[in-house]
Amino acid sequence: MKKLSIIIPVFNERNTIAELLGRIDSLRFDGLEKEVIIVEDNSTDGTRDIVRELCKGKRDYKLILNDSPKGKGHAVRMGLRSATGDIFVIQDADLEYDTSDYPKLLKPFISDSAQFVLGSRHLTDDGDTKHMIRKFHGKERLYAYMMNFGGMFLHKFFNILYGTTISDPTTMYKLFTRDLYEKVSLAGNYFELDWEIVAKFVRLGYLPIEVPIKYKSRGLKAGKKVRLFRDVPKWLYMIVNCRFLPKYRL
Repeated sequence: MKKLSIIIPVFNERNTIAELLGRIDSLRFDGLEKEVIIVEDNSTDGTRDIVRELCKGKRDYKLILNDSPKGKGHAVRMGLRSATGDIFVIQDADLEYDTSDYPKLLKPFISDSAQFVLGSRHLTDDGDTKHMIRKFHGKERLYAYMMNFGGMFLHKFFNILYGTTISDPTTMYKLFTRDLYEKVSLAGNYFELDWEIVAKFVRLGYLPIEVPIKYKSRGLKAGKKVRLFRDVPKWLYMIVNCRFLPKYRL
């Protein structure tokens, strides 16, 4: 029986982590075993104590406790290194993404022997594209527009540079096989890891199957951690660097 490894990086998510793990617990898959790997990045809001309690007595859970915050990308990489599954999925600790999408995200692996799947926030079930997905409120509305237009620009830039037509390279829902993961060496410590995963897989010739998913954005006050002026330079560097790295260094 194949195993699904769910990698969950966690930092300051006390308001959402219990509900998320409850949803994860309820997931059942025919012919697929499940393991949950939580990497707690030394939260300052009490999340660590909550996670410790929720993991007690659960054989399919593995909890990794960092001694200091090292970034989402670093946490994801730690989780991937500890995973024992055949298929990996990255799951944020908030509730922006809906775990009810798991069955259709996993379907390509079961039916088509897929290697790489992205859950796209920019596709509809009819195959049309959509944008402007972040809908912050109040004073954060301008920031939401900046993130939306910035995202559209970066997605277009990536697709031109790599010769692809991927609608949502930065989606959190990235699923891939162990075999594909073992073909690359990931290095990103922050949100640039999202770009690195897609860029390196594409460079090796593995284009993702994109599956439409549900998405409910949250604003900065609700815990959104991406910061444009801090993170965009890292994203641009990763996109360009991965494009021109020799394949043997991917």
